[in-house]
Amino acid sequence: MLVLSLQSQLVYGYAGNSAAVPVLQAAGLTVLPVPTTLLSNTPHYPDFTRAPIGAKEVGDLLSGIMQRVQPSDITAVLTGWMGSAEIVRTTAAFIRELKAKHPGVLYLCDPVMGDAKSGLYVNPACAEAIAEALVPLADILTPNTFELDRLQGTEPASIVARLRALSGPANRPVVVSSVPAEDGTVANVAGTAKGEVWRVRTPLLSPALTGTGDVMTARFLAAWLEGESLANALALGVGGIFAVIEAAEQRGAPEMPLTQVMRQVLAPSRRFVPERWADEA
Repeated sequence: MLVLSLQSQLVYGYAGNSAAVPVLQAAGLTVLPVPTTLLSNTPHYPDFTRAPIGAKEVGDLLSGIMQRVQPSDITAVLTGWMGSAEIVRTTAAFIRELKAKHPGVLYLCDPVMGDAKSGLYVNPACAEAIAEALVPLADILTPNTFELDRLQGTEPASIVARLRALSGPANRPVVVSSVPAEDGTVANVAGTAKGEVWRVRTPLLSPALTGTGDVMTARFLAAWLEGESLANALALGVGGIFAVIEAAEQRGAPEMPLTQVMRQVLAPSRRFVPERWADEA
């Protein structure tokens, strides 16, 4: 199976394609990574450098890829952090064309906009373009709670109700990460408009690492493509990233020790059981 992944790329550290591609490859998938920006490291360090990549470069890379593969060769498209509204629109046009030629292709959109602690990671025009151009095309969505609020609003207050609303008439799976739980744990929640909603809770660990959502989404996608149920794919994604964060905490590592614990990402020794979550939650 072949996955086309459009995300940021780092020289140092793990986030975007630098986090997702190793996970997808370790799961046995062939990956075509397209950078939406190229950074020396993530911007949470005091300084970083950037190599310019704009909508034209992304479009040219996509055109070049399609000279080498047929639309029917692509099993799934994964998008994450986008560098600009123009890159979003270029990507959306490509996905629309690909879906027209290959209706069976799966599109997983991680609508990376920001988080509750930092606010927006992208400029408002880019966030608006993601909501307007990419989200409607998605077969699966993986927002965090901040992004769910941006896409769906904060009413009704119920996470489950908002998840179901975002799933919509197409009944597409939605995975919501970083959901605070009432007992001090943190939860990841997955469900559809018409089906059951599942929650996987884990202890809240201390490391503040970049790229954890990218790893979780990649592991979830690999499990989904392997034919796992929504609940099991959620549990595997959560178990995999928990193993990485736990290892970082034990080692005092400033970045994810991703390659060192890849076996645990693929087959976590600690499995967290998914539980059904009621509509009133």
